[in-house]
Formats: sequence, C-alpha cells, structure tokens
Amino acid sequence: MTSMESETRSRSVSIADDIEFRCAGIPGKYSGEINEDGKPHGNGSFVRDNGGTPLTYRGTWRDGERVGEGGYYAVGGRHLGNVVWD
Repeated sequence: MTSMESETRSRSVSIADDIEFRCAGIPGKYSGEINEDGKPHGNGSFVRDNGGTPLTYRGTWRDGERVGEGGYYAVGGRHLGNVVWD
C-alpha cells in the first residue's frame, strides 16, 4: 500500500453517485469516494460535457484535487490517455 492509499483509508470516506462538482473550474458530475467534507477523496470518476460529448476522468483524489495516476476516457470507455498529478 502506498502512503497515498494509507492516508486515503485513514480518513472517513463515503460513496457518492453523480454529485455536482467543479474540477479545475469545469462543471460536471463526480462518482466515487468522498471525505467528511463532501469532497472527492479516494478513487472516483468525474464526467464533464466536452462540447456535447462526455469526457470521463478516472483516478485518485485527495480533498477534491486529482492526485497520483489517472486516465481520460471517451464515450464507450475508449481510453484516450493517462496523466500523473503531483
């Protein structure tokens, strides 16, 4: 288990499904683990409208910010690419 996973599991988390959320100022819906403040924290996905076509980011979150590794996916689950956040 990495230190990020340990830190994520040491805090109280709940599961959310399609809650309104803004990621880097972009509106969309988040599904996954959230912390006691209602912010994405742990594993989850964020779906935003990308000019009429949904774009999904799946990865690890800490206190509402993307951290670690994640990936972007198009409609139908087609993988578009990976990213690594500090």
